[in-house]
Amino acid sequence: MENTSNDAGVEALRLLKATEPPSFLTPNPALSEAARTASQYLFSSLKPFSPKSPLDQLLVDGFDAEQIWQQIDLQTQPLLSTIRRRVKQLVENPEEISQLKVPSEGGNKKEEKSQDEWEEESDGFDEELDEEEEEDEDDEVKEGEGEEEEEETEDEEEEGEDNEEGGVIEDKFFKIDELTKYLEKEEDDFENGEADREGEEEDDEEESDEEGDFGIGDDDDEDEDEEAEGIESARYEDFFGGKKERGSKRKAQVLQESEYSDDEDDMEFDKQTKGTASAHEKQLEKIQSKIELMEKANIDPKTWTMQGEVTAAKRPKNSALEVDLDFEHNVRPAPVITEEVTASIEDIIKKRIIEGHFNDVQRVPKLPSKAPREVKELDDNKSKQGLAELYEQEYVQKTDPTSAPLSFKDEQKNEASMLFKRLCLKLDALSHFNFAPKPVIEDMSIQANVPALAMEEIAPVAVSDAAMLAPEEVFDGKGDIKEETELTKAERKTRRANKKRKFKAEAVKRTNKKAQEGVIRSKVNGFYKVMVEVTSLMSGACFLS
Repeated sequence: MENTSNDAGVEALRLLKATEPPSFLTPNPALSEAARTASQYLFSSLKPFSPKSPLDQLLVDGFDAEQIWQQIDLQTQPLLSTIRRRVKQLVENPEEISQLKVPSEGGNKKEEKSQDEWEEESDGFDEELDEEEEEDEDDEVKEGEGEEEEEETEDEEEEGEDNEEGGVIEDKFFKIDELTKYLEKEEDDFENGEADREGEEEDDEEESDEEGDFGIGDDDDEDEDEEAEGIESARYEDFFGGKKERGSKRKAQVLQESEYSDDEDDMEFDKQTKGTASAHEKQLEKIQSKIELMEKANIDPKTWTMQGEVTAAKRPKNSALEVDLDFEHNVRPAPVITEEVTASIEDIIKKRIIEGHFNDVQRVPKLPSKAPREVKELDDNKSKQGLAELYEQEYVQKTDPTSAPLSFKDEQKNEASMLFKRLCLKLDALSHFNFAPKPVIEDMSIQANVPALAMEEIAPVAVSDAAMLAPEEVFDGKGDIKEETELTKAERKTRRANKKRKFKAEAVKRTNKKAQEGVIRSKVNGFYKVMVEVTSLMSGACFLS
């Protein structure tokens, strides 16, 4: 059962390999099914190398492409971190590569057969890598074919000697048996607790990868990507040191290519992060990009068309010719002559010819919306009336309006009212005065404001009318009378101000009264002195006489 599934997966991979790239852009059920089978085969083949994968197999039935990709991503994340860590260790310590066990020539045929099958299956995966190697080798061959041939012969001799001495089969790269044994050893060490330190490092790297998915730890991801790119472009000589000169050249070329491909790696990393991002993260990215565009539009200088009134000195030369400007015309624009307008005019002409109407259309006169303005005539002649007569006429007109002479307007009004009355009288006569209002007859009525019955009040003779008045008749206050506790703060202030005002007025009266009394007293004293002097003079005169 497993062999049949593996064969189906290999066939699916070959089908995808043979398919032209444009075919992937069109919907094809057969191609989609082959891609699902190939993905399932690759997932199951990589399952032994990723023990931390949460899924035992890839579920493709009833799942869409996004869900299948998420399952593959769950497996590839821990696998990539493990491979990166192990390759980094091998790069730092090349001696560990030489310690790997190599199978002898007398190995089992089954192992060789499984190795051959694995190599055939991995041909599809390493085709791109082989093509790059062939291209690089072709370039190197063109640069110096003679030197390479000598180096290759020497390397072959050395390899032959090694094979004869050790009795082993030399492969181009790692043996599958060595890889499986090494992985089994690592799993045993991990189970026995010997790989605790490496597990902590792996957890740290996984956390950094998760942070990188959310935009955190970009520097670590960039370093890992650079190392992975350098490892992917590594060759056999970089690990085993068979060809030193070519290995050094290859390393220099790898470093140079990695420097030039930094920007491309960043772009690919951004695409991968966008592909693995959720719908909410994509929506946030769109909103952030819109915000950045709006902020950039606000910060950037405005064009001259968006700056309001712009003179010729503030805009580029001949820039107004490239823009459709709007002008305000005070005159009504001429009607646009179209085929419909001409056809309607022709129909009207034909109709008037048939009906025989050759007269011009008479325009309806417009009624004046405003009354005509009264034109006043100025008289330059000198008035024959004096100023006193003019004042007399004005006074008479004010006191007796009937005596004023009627103006031309008043005469027209009187004439119009008389004509209207005659017309109403004739109309009422036609209806026998049924709808005419009856005249109002004023009846004279004499009303004597005297009580019908005069009654005497029983009261003492000594009591006056003022004593018989009610309190509200004696004192009619302006407002409601309130006690001191019922008054508000504003009312207390007004009452206090009134009291002060009255007190000041009484004080002024007192001072004025005292002043008047002083004046009167001084006058009386002066008169008294005069009388005394007069009496003294009179008495002296009498004495002399």
